[in-house]
Amino acid sequence: MIEHDKSLHDVGMAVIHAIGDAGFDSLSSALDGLDPGFRRLLVEGAYAGIIARPNLALKHRELITVAVLTTMGNAESALKYHAAGMLNTGWSADELLETVLHTLVYAGVPTTVAAVRIVSKVFSERGIEIGHEMRPAPRRAERCDPHVAWLVTRESERSGALSAQVHDDFTKRVYAAAWSRSALSLKDRQLATLAVAIAQENQPDAVRLHLDACLRIGWTRSELTEVLIQLTGYIGWPLILPITRMALDVFERTAKEGLSQARSADEPTEEKTEGNTEEAIEGLAVSRLSVSGQFALSLPEGLAQISPVVARYLEDLGLVGYVYESAEETKARRLTDIACLACVARQADAEMLSEHVKDALSSGASKREIVEAILRALPHAGVFATRHGLDMATKVFEEMAHADLPA
Repeated sequence: MIEHDKSLHDVGMAVIHAIGDAGFDSLSSALDGLDPGFRRLLVEGAYAGIIARPNLALKHRELITVAVLTTMGNAESALKYHAAGMLNTGWSADELLETVLHTLVYAGVPTTVAAVRIVSKVFSERGIEIGHEMRPAPRRAERCDPHVAWLVTRESERSGALSAQVHDDFTKRVYAAAWSRSALSLKDRQLATLAVAIAQENQPDAVRLHLDACLRIGWTRSELTEVLIQLTGYIGWPLILPITRMALDVFERTAKEGLSQARSADEPTEEKTEGNTEEAIEGLAVSRLSVSGQFALSLPEGLAQISPVVARYLEDLGLVGYVYESAEETKARRLTDIACLACVARQADAEMLSEHVKDALSSGASKREIVEAILRALPHAGVFATRHGLDMATKVFEEMAHADLPA
């Protein structure tokens, strides 16, 4: 038993050394201070028992870990560690940045802004500059990749009663722009997307879709099973266990249809495209789509100063534009944004919530209206989330009051 335990410890520490040693000693001391078994559970249970498992390369484990931690928006230290881990396991700076940016259309702007800031710290510590040279170039868009067209077709089928305009403005833009960027391969992007869908915790249809898509683009059943096993350590067994049944259904169906492992990472899709999929290919053969006033995202006015990288990314996707509305409509939009951010109450949302509070005040909203917007989160998100929102708003009120004082 002693030799077995020693072996597990050695295996776990070898994985930790491969990902990165930074910060582990202090974390180890903290865990030992609580209970020596706590540290052993991390090293032998998480790293030796899960991360060191075969069938999925450590490099790809770091990819999905960064995608999941970015989506969660509540684990800054872990995200910083694994962002460095992506670089240590063979990913380029461009690929790391693109992994974080790719989560934006699925998990939202606030978590991406927070994650880009963390990744920027990692780059700074390594002497890597984020500038125009770090801006991933879009793919050539003469013709959309058939895999992306297949995804669009499946998303179209889920749109149901949504109008064609909503479909054109949403689904096509997301896949034509976000999926056409060259900094991350389609196969790797697809795996990261599956991880994000699982981390969202309540998207069974999306999980089924992207499990199917992963098989089609070349990920194997055993590799995808490893993704599920690994994510027990991040979102927990209760959320993963129902997904195992979904995965079995998808694996069995695709095996019967002969669709699994349809192409490898670098091969173009040879699958025939007919009907709606062919139309999707033609419809996606564009690199930009104009933004209507109705669809332009409601973003803080200072986003370009907060995160120039995210602002440029949104421009690349065609998701920014001018919104023509009255002063009352602008105020109502800002108050709605505040209520939404108060409900989600993630660590990553704090800065964006503060910016929306400032914008609401600038648009004519009173402090009372802002507080009432946050209090509307109470029956939906509970006391802790509402308290967090009120604390953020109070901090902004105090800062602005101090700024208005005469020098």
